[in-house]
This record gives sequence, C-alpha cells and structure tokens, in this order.
Amino acid sequence: MRAKDLAKAIGVSEATLSLVINGKPGISQKTRDKVEKKIRELGYGHMLRKDTPAETDSVQPASKVISFVLFKENGKLLGSNTFFPLILEGIESSARKKGYTLSIINIEKTNLDKELSYISDSQCAGFVIFATEMHEEVISRFESLGIPFVIFDNEFYGREINCVKVNNRQGTYLAVRHLYEMGHRSIGYLSSGLDIRSFKEREKAALDAIRGFGLPAGPDSVFTIGYPHEHAEEGMDALLEKMSADQLPTAFLADNDLVSIGAIRSLKKHNFSVPQDFSFVGFDDRPICTLIEPALTTIQLPRELFGAEAVNLLIRQLEENLTSNLTVEINSRLVVRDSVRDLRRDKDK
Repeated sequence: MRAKDLAKAIGVSEATLSLVINGKPGISQKTRDKVEKKIRELGYGHMLRKDTPAETDSVQPASKVISFVLFKENGKLLGSNTFFPLILEGIESSARKKGYTLSIINIEKTNLDKELSYISDSQCAGFVIFATEMHEEVISRFESLGIPFVIFDNEFYGREINCVKVNNRQGTYLAVRHLYEMGHRSIGYLSSGLDIRSFKEREKAALDAIRGFGLPAGPDSVFTIGYPHEHAEEGMDALLEKMSADQLPTAFLADNDLVSIGAIRSLKKHNFSVPQDFSFVGFDDRPICTLIEPALTTIQLPRELFGAEAVNLLIRQLEENLTSNLTVEINSRLVVRDSVRDLRRDKDK
C-alpha cells in the first residue's frame, strides 16, 4: 500500500504519517500512539522505525517551534485591514523568551483540506489560531491533527479548548460610561454587519451598558453600516438619506475603529461636524485613530500582552500538566482624544 493510501485509511495527513513512520518530532505523543496502533492493526508495523520516540513522563515537546495560524473564513476582517501586524511583536517576543521560534501559517476555509497539512508539515510543537473569523464547526478539523493548540480572539463554549480573548464587556462598558459621563443621553451602536463573535459580544454589551445607565436601548439603537471604513462610509450615507440628524443619537460606539472612521467621513461629507454634531468612540486603537480629524477616542487593547498571553498559554499547555481548560480575558482601557463632545460644559454656559 502506498503511503498516500495508508494515510487515507488511517485518517491522517501524509505529513503526519511520515512523522510517525520516521520517528520525527512535530506531533503529540497521543497522536503518535494512535497512528502507530492503526499502522500495526493494518499489518504495516514493519514500516515503523525502531527508534520511534517512546512515551515518557516528560511533557517537554520535542519541537521548539510554535506556529501562529491566521485562519480566514471570508477574509473580510483579516484581509488588508487585519489587526495581526499590531500584535505580532508581542507574539514573537514571548515565544523567543521561552526558547521557541515562531512560524506564520495562513489558512483559508475554502482550501481547508489542503492547507491543514501546512501545520503538520511545520513540525511545530503546538499552534495558536487567530480565530476571529472562525465558527465552531471548523474546530474539529484542527483537533484531528492531534497537535496542541490555543484559540486566539474567539471562544467556543461547547469545546474544551484553551482560549485568549478580549474582555468585550469590560471594554464596551468603558466606552458607554465615558459617553454618559460626557452628558450624552442618546447613544447608538454602529454595527459592521459581520458575523464575528467578538462584535456580537460588543453589541450586546453596549446595549446592556446603556440600559444600565438608565437610558433606552433596543434594536432601534443599532445601525448596521458595513465594514471596513469604505463600506461603513457608504452605509452611513444611506442612513443619512433615510433619517434626519435629529432622529439619530448624539453619540455612537462601534464594532471597531474602522466602522467609526467610515461613519465620521460620511458625516463630514454631509457637512456635519464631529464632535459638535455627533460623537464617536471606537474599539482597538489602530494607528489611524491619531491620523484622522478629529483624533478618535477609542478602547485600547494592550497589543503586546494580547498576543503574548496566547503564546504563554500554549507553552503552559505544552510543558505543564494542565488539568483543566482556561479562558483568559484581556482587559482594555479608554484612550480619550477629540471625537466626543462634552455636553456638560454646554449646559454650564
């Protein structure tokens, strides 16, 4: 039987089969044992090298390579506007301090069968999935590789998987509280319309926080205008055609900075002033926030810590006997700039 046919019969990639047969690192001991057993059951035990690593009590990985996997479902969020470059330094630094090297792997859902083998071929000890666009039904495909991994920027409640994510409720609360403290009593939420878990969490948290301050908030408080900023600008254009300025809230928070920036561009194009007519708070604190006029008040993620925590959690998974799965939530902070009008001062005049 050819190696290709044997791999198919066992249900693993050719790369994984090769690592097992040749006794090379890059897969977990659990996967190695499982594949070896299948090979022997099928009568091909003679293909296994005599010096295949035996299972030991040590949890130290044979490979000192960690892969960071950028998973794209549709690429709308992780395309040219990806947040990844902003956190890469923290990811690389954390891996290096722990004695690991980092490889970057791009995987698209449309080519998942083919591209999953990239992870096995990398011979990594484990990997972190940048899973912002990922939905739960895909996870089992990564689990089938038998290589330890951590989910980054997402969470799946029905799975026993280690995760690192943004504390969206905490960050969104800071935005709403700031608008309330600045005197705004009509607050709306700008949605990208993307099916992204973190965005949905922010929207729900925003409505909860607005209601928590005793203000009205419901479906009518959410305005879906698109993503990225070009589409958000067009969506805001369309909104202004349907609604007059006095029908809109005085302040908005949004899925992220780019949605806010698109809306601001549209309003300025229609001769409205920001923040005199409308106020905005973004989310992420991308570099563009300080380049637009006015500079955007936003919720800032601790970029170095965010990526580093995912690497640290994976290394704990590789080197320690973790008895339970962890979800690490990273808190944010409010960065005040020029895009929110202080209505309290107007009342005092």
